[in-house]
Amino acid sequence: MTRKRDMHRDCQRPGCRPSRFLAAMLLVVLAACAAPRAPVDPMVYDRDAAAEVFSAGFEGITSFYIEETDLPSLAVTGLQGIRSLDDTITVTDHGDQVIVGHRGRDVAAFTVPEPDDVARWSMLTAAVIDTGRTVSPVLHDAPPETLYNLVFRSALADLDRFSRYTTAADAERSRAHRRGYSGIGVVLTEKSGLIEIQEVFENGPAAHSGLSVGELILAIDDKAVAGLDMLAVSDLLRGPDGSVVRITTETADRERTVSVTRAPVIEQTVYLKRIGDSAHLEIRSFNEATASSLRQKIAEAAARIGPSMNGIILDFRHNRGGVLRDAVSIADLFIEDGRILLTKGRHPRSEKEFKADQPDIAVGIPLIVLIDGDSASASEVVAGALQDSGRAVLIGSRTYGKGTVQMIVRLPNDGELIITWARMYTPSGYPIGPFGVYPTICSAEVQDPELQFVGSQARVAAVRARELLRLRRIAHDLDDSIQSALMERCSDRKHVAGSGDVDLALALRLLREPGQFERAFEASLIASKWPAAAQ
Repeated sequence: MTRKRDMHRDCQRPGCRPSRFLAAMLLVVLAACAAPRAPVDPMVYDRDAAAEVFSAGFEGITSFYIEETDLPSLAVTGLQGIRSLDDTITVTDHGDQVIVGHRGRDVAAFTVPEPDDVARWSMLTAAVIDTGRTVSPVLHDAPPETLYNLVFRSALADLDRFSRYTTAADAERSRAHRRGYSGIGVVLTEKSGLIEIQEVFENGPAAHSGLSVGELILAIDDKAVAGLDMLAVSDLLRGPDGSVVRITTETADRERTVSVTRAPVIEQTVYLKRIGDSAHLEIRSFNEATASSLRQKIAEAAARIGPSMNGIILDFRHNRGGVLRDAVSIADLFIEDGRILLTKGRHPRSEKEFKADQPDIAVGIPLIVLIDGDSASASEVVAGALQDSGRAVLIGSRTYGKGTVQMIVRLPNDGELIITWARMYTPSGYPIGPFGVYPTICSAEVQDPELQFVGSQARVAAVRARELLRLRRIAHDLDDSIQSALMERCSDRKHVAGSGDVDLALALRLLREPGQFERAFEASLIASKWPAAAQ
């Protein structure tokens, strides 16, 4: 499709607004004056309800996506996605018309709206689907959510791999992870068709009721769960705050029924383990409670270990990230002042500098961060900020390299569009994507399995870290062969199978020997103070 999207001219007078926003405002006013609409059955396709969903989605993409998008292409490409459900239906752009076909025969023709008319393109999208439903039993019987998923998934396919649509059910689960929910506080797993309690949250309702890891769930409120999948069982365990749920469980030696009072729960993301005089804190993901939980766990570690505590290890390995503001809050726990992150995108609101404004909660305590190729997004933000600020030594391998921020657009059907809208830059100025954050000590390059010469390794790391960071900051200006070589540097694919947890062993060794930690810390400091890239 070659049609170009018209650009609005800059407003020249106070109060000026682009025409599509004015149109949207008028639609809101008219809707307010109209009679209330009857509730729509979420399992039955309704053209008007669908147009509202597509309008919110198209508005979100065209307004917030990191690069300029073409609305007609988005809509037509999205509609072509319905072929994956019924390949007898075709949707073709003919410049001034969109033609709907069925088994090689034209069924309907729609005159295309202006290129930037979100409301009318949304109505056209809903009408095309409605037409397809009249000739295709498959489309006719498909739930609205299936059709929304097909359209948005196809529309977003040509943008970037992180922009996506999540259905209403999946979006609700994501919101529960980020903000919490009312339930009993367990993580379930499925084994051979049986539902097992894999984890019990500390101080949650399940823990207070005596439920434990390894118990199989047989029934909920005296109704057997046999045949239900894990998500269905999870949904049954959730309910209104203060309500009681009866859970029948089985272990190898007994069957019992426990009454649990549901309460607000937010998933546990921080796990503390004392290893000698070191505090090992595994952060598995990020949510609204992660920063406060980490603060609490560090205080708990200090109380348990006492004055002999020699350091803190933050383990971000396999952490796929989370909400940006939560990552900034965690970095702010350890950085006294200065920049934590810079974001830049097309939308004016996407350009933002995040700065530390809280005291270091572990001042004077050595800090090590473990990272690997699965450390992504928010975990890369924290790792890069702690490295660039000269606060922590990073050990492990190069991180994933997800250097973008996503905007969450909630749609009228309660689904969500996750739209890439900004790129992330570390405090020293380099973009996180796609090369990621490099550690000070690359454990894959450690040639001393007994760790007898960590000090000399740290000295070598000083040179390597400085050179890597120099290359990292100019990576986008290097030729393809050097970029490819840089991507291969310090990859966790080079770890030797069966070699044990080298990352953690290195961290513990450095913390037990202050002199060697200082050498590694100096290496990190030297690298972080290398002149920043021009902004």
